[in-house]
Amino acid sequence: MFKTRDFYLKSVYNINGKKIGLVDDIYIDFYLAKVKGFKISNKSLFSKNNYIAMENIIEIGEDIIVNDTEKGIGLSFKEIKDMEIIDTSNNLKGIVEDLIIDINDYSIKGIIVTSGIIDKMIKGKEVILLNKCILGEKYILYIGNMSISFKSMPHNMEAKNAVKKA
Repeated sequence: MFKTRDFYLKSVYNINGKKIGLVDDIYIDFYLAKVKGFKISNKSLFSKNNYIAMENIIEIGEDIIVNDTEKGIGLSFKEIKDMEIIDTSNNLKGIVEDLIIDINDYSIKGIIVTSGIIDKMIKGKEVILLNKCILGEKYILYIGNMSISFKSMPHNMEAKNAVKKA
């Protein structure tokens, strides 16, 4: 699984090996729960081709290799980052911090929600499923079951006899 921050500042190259730019944002389809492409910051100041569609990506590794760039429009992750998430009882669950993205098909599996610095240290971050959310103009409505909750909390792997391999 990836998070959106795993893609930021990745170098983007065309098939000839020329550096096009760096990943600046991720375009998503909230309703289909898919990554549609990437916004790149071009080296050329006047270029309007700042979008890479998923269909034009050859490989994503340390760098991204693409066939073509185009002019992109759509919903970017930065537009929903820090957006409030409320439940059907009008209780604030937190704000959008990140997305969880499946490495195989680049589908969006969940939203990482944080409710503040102190709550993050005490309770950890919460993960909610994207298919239980409705995107509004001012906030995201969570319609899922409140009794089921996933948490992302810090843990000590040394206590579990885990060995770090370099």
